[in-house]
Amino acid sequence: MELASVSRQLCHGISYSQHEPAPMLRLRTSENWKTEYLEQNRSLSLDVGEMKFCLGYITMNRDGSRNVLPCPKTKALRTGTQCESCRRLDHSKFMHHFHKTGEAPEGMRKYLEQPHFLYIASFAHGATKVGTTSTQSQWTRLAQQGAVIARYIARANDGTAIRVLEDLVTEHVGLSQQVRQKSKIKGLVGWELDYQQLDAINQQAANQARDFLAAQRGLDTYGVQLRDELWEQPRFARSVIDAWNSRSLHAWSTPVPGSRHKLRIRGVLGQSIMADSGEGTTLRLLDAAELKTRQVDIAEERGEFREEQSALF
Repeated sequence: MELASVSRQLCHGISYSQHEPAPMLRLRTSENWKTEYLEQNRSLSLDVGEMKFCLGYITMNRDGSRNVLPCPKTKALRTGTQCESCRRLDHSKFMHHFHKTGEAPEGMRKYLEQPHFLYIASFAHGATKVGTTSTQSQWTRLAQQGAVIARYIARANDGTAIRVLEDLVTEHVGLSQQVRQKSKIKGLVGWELDYQQLDAINQQAANQARDFLAAQRGLDTYGVQLRDELWEQPRFARSVIDAWNSRSLHAWSTPVPGSRHKLRIRGVLGQSIMADSGEGTTLRLLDAAELKTRQVDIAEERGEFREEQSALF
C-alpha cells in the first residue's frame, strides 16, 4: 500500500543528546527535519494520525557516520517502522549479526571498530536485559531505551567482541536482549516494584553476568575490561521515576493514534512522556512510541485546560 505525500510530517520518536537541554521529538517532512524540545512545563497539543508510514532506512558512510534516508514511496505500514524495500536497503541490520557472519558494509565495520560497552538495564516491572552501546552513544542509548536503572559491566576495544559477550550472557546467565515498549509502560503505571527493589534486581543481575565473564579465559586478549559503573539517569527522567516510585503515575486515558491530545509536560523517560492537565491534575504517561511512524502536528497551548478523565480506584 502506497500513499505518497511530500507534506506529511512523520514522527521519528524521541531522541537524546547530552549537549541539548531537553529530549527532542524528531519530525520529518520529506528531506526537512524539525525538532520539538520536550521541555518540562511546556504545554502543547498533539494531533496524531491513525495510519503508520515507513520511516526510511539508514546507510553508513565510509568514516562510520550515518545517513537517515526517507522512504522513496512513503509506504503505509501495518506493523514496524519500515517497508520491505527499506528494510533491505538498511545498513543497521548488519550491526546485530556481524560478529557471527563477518558481513557488513565498510562504514558499519568502521563504526564497530570503536570501543563498546556491555550494560545491564532494568525497567519498572523488573524486566532486565543485557545490551551493548558504542562510546559515542554510551549515555544516549540507555536514555532512549528508558532504563530506570542500568550498570555497565564490561568494555571492549571493538563492537564485535562486546556482542560476543552479549550473546554469552544471554545464553549462560539467561538475560534477554530485548524488552518490549508496552511492558515498560505497563510497569511504570503498574506499581509492582519500587526503586529500592528494582536496584537490587539490577545489582544481582549485573553481579551474575560479571561473575560469569570473569570466569572466562582470554578476555584480555580482546581488550575486555570488566567494570561496575552505575549509569547516570537523565535529570528530566527523574521526575517520572519519582512518580512511579511514589505510585502517583497513571496510564494515558485515551488511545493515542487518531486523536488530539492536550498536555503539560512534567518529565520524559525513554519513549514516554509524563504529563498532566495543569495544577492538581493526574500525572499520566503517554506512550510516545505510538507517535512514531505517524503524522504528528504540534501546537502550543496557553493557560489551563480540562482533564478528560480522573484516576479511578
